[in-house]
Amino acid sequence: MAIVLALVTAAAFGVADFCGGLATRRATALQVVAGSHVVGGIGVIIASLVLADRFDGSDAVLGVLGGACGMIGVILLYRRLAAGPMSVVAPLTGVTSAVVPAVWGLAGGERLGGFGWLGLTIGLLAVLLVSLSPDGDEGPGAAPQPVTAQVVLESLAAGLGFGTLFIFFDATSGASSPWPVATARIFTSSLLVVTLVVLARRAGSPVGDVVPRSGRVLMLIAGAGLADTLANVTFLTATEEGQLAVVSVLSSLYPISTVLLARVVLSERMTRLQGLGFVAALAATVLLTIG
Repeated sequence: MAIVLALVTAAAFGVADFCGGLATRRATALQVVAGSHVVGGIGVIIASLVLADRFDGSDAVLGVLGGACGMIGVILLYRRLAAGPMSVVAPLTGVTSAVVPAVWGLAGGERLGGFGWLGLTIGLLAVLLVSLSPDGDEGPGAAPQPVTAQVVLESLAAGLGFGTLFIFFDATSGASSPWPVATARIFTSSLLVVTLVVLARRAGSPVGDVVPRSGRVLMLIAGAGLADTLANVTFLTATEEGQLAVVSVLSSLYPISTVLLARVVLSERMTRLQGLGFVAALAATVLLTIG
């Protein structure tokens, strides 16, 4: 069951990234992240009231800490993707977000068999391959962007933020699920909305301008928020059923659904390496299921 939930998590994260990416073309990254967290927060609070056996204060704190780490990861990722080069930023962030919780789980006593180790290794390779952007993603005729220490460090920090989010969520108890996700969303959405309002006032803009006017953009933001929150909830459930090392690697395969949606909806081309990554992801899933 944990394998299935982890794959659902990856699919939902990919849908969230796709919707958020499209929305960011017509709104700021801060507007998109804030709006998606507000929408997702409302949804998961309702789900928590219905599904959770109890509310646990310590789990709520872990949720807030995890949400803060995830928010920092998103901000750093968007910042670096906007500045480029994407072909370096995306795979570094993706692999780091998989490695950090996997190492944490194994160091904490989780055990894998021979097939499991092989699947874990191939899974990490799959994350790297499917995250690779086509050459020239910075635009036609653009000069190659240098890979500076800042690019590497911020990409690694973004992945560390996502990976730490997974670790904090894994540390919560199953009885309070999905309250840790709800408290994370309450914290991050409040902080982001306040930040938007403060920035608008400093710029002398009406506070109402923090909300995008386009109905299509609002729908994309809502879709990103619901998909991202679903991914967090299914991840939380998956770690209750299985090992963090396995769940984190499979959940980090989210670029697969993003690339597939871009292919189907936007007719974007898929690279051979990304196709190879899909095959590797399937092999890793089978091996992790066996071992």
